[in-house]
Amino acid sequence: MKPLLFSLHAADGLRQSILANAALEEGVITHRRFPDGESYVRLDTPVSDRDVVLLCSLDNPDVRLMTLLLAADAARQQGARQVGLIAPYLAYMRQDQAFSDGEAVSAKSFASILSRHFDWLVTLEPHLHRIANLADLFCIPARAAPASGPIAKWIEAHVVSPYLIGPDSESAPWIKRIATRIGAPFAVFEKQRLGDREVRISGSVEGLLPEMTPVIVDDIVSSGGTMAKVIERAARDAGKPAIYIAVHVLAKQPPNSVRNSRAFARLISCNSVAHPSNAIDIAAPLLAEAQELIARASARKVP
Repeated sequence: MKPLLFSLHAADGLRQSILANAALEEGVITHRRFPDGESYVRLDTPVSDRDVVLLCSLDNPDVRLMTLLLAADAARQQGARQVGLIAPYLAYMRQDQAFSDGEAVSAKSFASILSRHFDWLVTLEPHLHRIANLADLFCIPARAAPASGPIAKWIEAHVVSPYLIGPDSESAPWIKRIATRIGAPFAVFEKQRLGDREVRISGSVEGLLPEMTPVIVDDIVSSGGTMAKVIERAARDAGKPAIYIAVHVLAKQPPNSVRNSRAFARLISCNSVAHPSNAIDIAAPLLAEAQELIARASARKVP
C-alpha cells in the first residue's frame, strides 16, 4: 500500500504537486484549536500498519509544533509502521550555539524534539550557519533537499540573459550550481550583519552587461533587511530592476523601501512557505528524498 500523506500546514500548491506524483495517498486529518488555545487532532484515515508522512512547513513554529507532535503521536498510537516528516521550511536553525552565557541553543533543542517523534525528516535548504549538515543535529535520518534545480528551471524559462547575484558568501556554492546549470555569469556579495534587522552589503557585479537581467538568489527573506540592501547595492551597477528569488519568504511583504524602489522588479519564491510570491514548485526534490527514506526505514523494519 502507498504511504499516507497527512497535510497539516503547507502551501496548497505544494500539497497538490506532491499528491499529483501518485507516490503517496492522501489521508484525512482534522485539527483545530479549542477556545483555550489547546490543539485538537484526529486522524480520520486509518493508519494501522501503514507508512505515514506528515507535511508541515514550520514557519510560525511556536503555533504549529504542538499540533504536529500530537499528529505524530496519534499515528504511532494507532499502529503506523513509520512516521516521517516533510518540513519544507525548518525553523530554529539560526541559534546553533550559545553566544552569551545562559542562552538556549535552539537548533539542537528543536532537532532533539523532532528526533524523538519521527523516524526521518526531509526539509528544503535549511538556514544552517556553523553546522555543516543536518546529521550533526538530528538523531534520525535527516535530508536537506536542494532548491537549485527548480530555481534554475524557473530562471531558464522566465528570464532573458540572467546575471545571478548571491547576497553573501554562504550562498556561493549553490549560486555557482545554478549558474553552471543554466550557463549564466554570477557574482557573490559580502554581508556583514549589524543586528537582527540591519546588514551591510559590499561587492561588485563584474561582467554585468547592459542586456543582462540581474537576478538575486537568496535562501530566506525574513524581515526584508538584507533584501533591501542587496537590491540597493546591485542597482548601482545594473541599470535595470532586479528580480529577487528566495527559497523561503517569511515576511508578509517586502519592506516599503523595496516595493517603492525602481531597482526592484518582482519577488519570486519557492512554495516551501505559503506566500503570494510562490512561483517555483519544489515538490520533486522533497518527494525524491522522502521516498528514499521511506524505503530505507521499511527495509530496517523487515524481520
